[in-house]
Amino acid sequence: MITPENIHTFIISLPKDKHRREYLGGQLEKLNIPYSVLEAVNGKALSAEELALAYDPKKAVRLFNRELSKGEIGCTLSHVSIYRKMAAENLPHALVLEDDAKILEDDLAATLSKLAQLYPADVPVAVMLIHVKRVDANSRVPLDAKHDVYDAYRGVHTHGYFITRAAAEILAQKLYPAYVVADKWEYFQENFIDVKCLVPYPVGLTEAAQSSSIEAMGVREKKLTDGHNYGYYLRKTLHQLVYLVRSRPFIRIEHKGRSELDPL
Repeated sequence: MITPENIHTFIISLPKDKHRREYLGGQLEKLNIPYSVLEAVNGKALSAEELALAYDPKKAVRLFNRELSKGEIGCTLSHVSIYRKMAAENLPHALVLEDDAKILEDDLAATLSKLAQLYPADVPVAVMLIHVKRVDANSRVPLDAKHDVYDAYRGVHTHGYFITRAAAEILAQKLYPAYVVADKWEYFQENFIDVKCLVPYPVGLTEAAQSSSIEAMGVREKKLTDGHNYGYYLRKTLHQLVYLVRSRPFIRIEHKGRSELDPL
């Protein structure tokens, strides 16, 4: 059974987006999945003082060669607030949804329960429940007769994922002050936690995703450096070499298509 005590479901939403919350909440209610709404951080409304405390532009440029937009900062801080809540309230597992998400499967509650059994709260793992283009076929673990779990290969987007308390505790510490976009799963996977994905995926997008208020997707600042960030380029080159030598021979990339219920 899905209850607030074992798997807490969060919807991240700005106050003005009532219709989005109601649509997604209605879907969850039909599936008997209790949820709570967490007010998204509006990055554009942050004051200079708030940005100085919650955002590290130097680290962003040093590690990723660009600053974040205010929308991206707000998105990251929104997800970090959930990670902090999980840690503070000792929540074992969570389903995190942005308000432009759409539930594609009627058995989502049962699927979440199986994920919670597979990944105990003290195992630092996040499972993407959304479309991931590429997976490591060698990592396949059957979840049930319908679903398999794979290691995600450079997955993006944050409109639907399952996360354990251990992973939330790590990300709450590592991602604040903000310096990286909330959907940089490849970076999290390489440095902090395990990142998996579920196939077929049970969470898609509504048409509202084309104008995301949270700005979780698509909005990217141009690189601010003039090509002299030698440390960034050196680290990037070394990382690619290490990956080619250490990891690539053991990975078998497999492409996964979109669900017909998720045309976006």
